Amino acid sequence: MTEAGLEPAHPLLDMPPSERFISAARPHSITDTRLFAALTALGIQPVEWPTIYAGETPDGKPRQTWFMAPTSLCGQYNTAEMITAWHSKAWLDGHPEHPLAYIKAAFENMSVAVDHCKDSQHHMHVIRGRGGKIGLLGPNDPRAIRESILKTLKR
Repeated sequence: MTEAGLEPAHPLLDMPPSERFISAARPHSITDTRLFAALTALGIQPVEWPTIYAGETPDGKPRQTWFMAPTSLCGQYNTAEMITAWHSKAWLDGHPEHPLAYIKAAFENMSVAVDHCKDSQHHMHVIRGRGGKIGLLGPNDPRAIRESILKTLKR
């Protein structure tokens, strides 16, 4: 951070936009939103913010492309290497402590959790009432029991 509280400019931003697009952005273009998020978490920024270009996949679906800088702001991460690593299970398994491996695992865990929630049945409602009372309502409880529990919780 600078004294003014702003992030330091990436060296690529000193170049004219036309040169940035041709020399730096094209080799590091990505369409995977999760990979985009992972790269930016590592400090690898789009060449211009926002640098999102719409296009279509071969099957006609919309696609966004981000053109990324060749290295992270700190210089520690090479974009081409991180893109290759993202797609390599062997690399991720061989580098389990690398920040990219943690980020990839987080996205995979999120996908599993979302899929589980979509497929699961609603089993129980936990309701907190006055005075710290807690009630459990099952999906198949008769209406009279549900109403009795709710009435008790309100007291």
